[in-house]
Amino acid sequence: MTEQEYQRLQNLLSTVIEQQATFAENQTKADARMTRNEESIAALLAIAEIHDHQFKDTDGRINALVNVVEKYISKEH
Repeated sequence: MTEQEYQRLQNLLSTVIEQQATFAENQTKADARMTRNEESIAALLAIAEIHDHQFKDTDGRINALVNVVEKYISKEH
């Protein structure tokens, strides 16, 4: 192997190592983003569940009010 070939090989290996390091760094960042996204989705689902319970409670109250109004109207006639 000539000195020139050896240098090219070393340059190629350096490039590959740099690319691998960049890939590993990008993968770490992507993993962190994925974790944050999963946490955000879990929080949004918890909020949605709270709202669902609140809407069901509100529906129950509206239904109770409608029943009272219907009974009041039926007694008037």
